[in-house]
Amino acid sequence: MATNFPASLDSLTNPTSSDSLNSPSHSAQHANVNDAVEALQAKVGADSSAVTTSLDYKVAQLEGRNTAGLVHISRTAIGSAVSSITVSDAFSADYDVYKIIVTGGAASANGTFALKLGATASGYKYQQLYGTYSSTSGALGNGSSIHWAYAGAHLTVGLEANIDLDQPFLTTRSFYRCYAPFSTSAGWVGGYLDDATSYTAFTLTTSTGTVTGGNIDVYGYAKA
Repeated sequence: MATNFPASLDSLTNPTSSDSLNSPSHSAQHANVNDAVEALQAKVGADSSAVTTSLDYKVAQLEGRNTAGLVHISRTAIGSAVSSITVSDAFSADYDVYKIIVTGGAASANGTFALKLGATASGYKYQQLYGTYSSTSGALGNGSSIHWAYAGAHLTVGLEANIDLDQPFLTTRSFYRCYAPFSTSAGWVGGYLDDATSYTAFTLTTSTGTVTGGNIDVYGYAKA
């Protein structure tokens, strides 16, 4: 018989000293045990397993939550020629502070990513301090925008964002901070969303053109 594990437990027949080799089948006994052992190995997982259903992976995730540091939550692959990417189930009660990192890929035109939480399209406040690569400095901001307009850069040579996000899941104001090298300048930007909503998802949108390839990784800051 094929093993039922892990969906249910197997009921294996043990031979007695008086049984012949073919009743019960000796080869079938070995095959059943082999199948069960392989199913157990798959369930437990190899050391440093990347299989999210394995016990090794789950234990590592739980251990990470009990120590200070970043815990990887999810990776979302960016599609082809898209102007917005939504990451669902990004935030939960497991963490209060998150990091969002965008790497790889390329854009059809140089521009900036905008960040929106859930479906909310108002109340985003931000201030940016920047410097151009020719050493000219400046500042800009918005007291009530439809999104955080500067949350990383999409360039023809690659995509880049490194965002810290505080309290998106809590029913209180959410704060964000980001540094990014844009096409002609680089700068720090930060602000908050003036509402008290619990969010689980976010969307990154291009300011112009589309992006292709790359990944969006979400991390949680473990509660030490």
